[in-house]
Amino acid sequence: MQRVSGVQRFTSTLAVLAAVFAFIAYEYARRYALPLKPAAGVYLCFMLLLAAALAPGFPSLGAQFGDVLPPKRRILFLVTVGSVPYLLYAAGTGDFRWAGLVKLLAIAAGLAAIYTRFPVRHVDRFNAQDACVAVALIGIVLSGQLRGIWNIPLNLDFMGRLFLVAVSSWCWFFVRNVPRLGYEFRFSTQVIKQAVLNFAYFAAIAMPASLAMHFTAWNPRWRGSGSFCLDYLEIFLFVALLEELFFRGFLQTLLSKTLGSWVAGQLLVAFLFGLFHILHHPFPNWRYVALASVAGWFYGSAFRNGGNLMASTLMHAAVDTVWRTWFTAG
Repeated sequence: MQRVSGVQRFTSTLAVLAAVFAFIAYEYARRYALPLKPAAGVYLCFMLLLAAALAPGFPSLGAQFGDVLPPKRRILFLVTVGSVPYLLYAAGTGDFRWAGLVKLLAIAAGLAAIYTRFPVRHVDRFNAQDACVAVALIGIVLSGQLRGIWNIPLNLDFMGRLFLVAVSSWCWFFVRNVPRLGYEFRFSTQVIKQAVLNFAYFAAIAMPASLAMHFTAWNPRWRGSGSFCLDYLEIFLFVALLEELFFRGFLQTLLSKTLGSWVAGQLLVAFLFGLFHILHHPFPNWRYVALASVAGWFYGSAFRNGGNLMASTLMHAAVDTVWRTWFTAG
């Protein structure tokens, strides 16, 4: 019964998102005069990546995959996740690039190969293999390796983020199991409470501090509740989900256990999260590092007290959406 409910929740969630993004895709197709075939290719690629990214977040569904996917076939599955959506995109748009396909295959197979060729000795701790994967993922993001792969009707960088969520979540779920990863689409009262509380704590510090540091300026751009909700959904799926999966679910979980202290682990990851933003203009952007580090601490608290990644991801998306709507860089 539990597995059936997990499948039903997954299909229901995906159906709702498919309808929402079908409307968005229709508006994009109209804006860029995109014919039906390329529009269908882009939409099908997006939905396959979205399904692959969400599936591990429904544990009973993931357990079913684990039952039918023996360890030797799991790298092949990740390679399929990396290639099939892109091939559908290319078939629809005619925008096929060997370099793009090779990158996707190399990332998907490479991350899994690190763990299968060199299995971790302590699954609940941060190992050398985890360090290699962390450096690889950060390098991929910061160097823009996934840019220029999905280009029609314009640079679709959110495809790259969904691809990384899908590959890394499956990798940490099936290939190198990360205990207490927290990647579960479960929105309990505790999850929402921790998201709201930690958002309030962070806002009380960050709003006056960022204005005093001239990091932000008050600049309302309210376009209605519908636009606000769509912005929130897009940030949740394409920005917050990947960053929270990596920094909180993966790094904070493993480093806290390795250091023997949740405070030390959360503090270290909060600083690393802040440092991740140093490249923003003007470089080195130490004001951004400072505020992002504070945000990272409260994201970590929401994750730890909420019980899964949805608490920190809800909060993260709220912070970014509020900033985008009412503030601008100072």
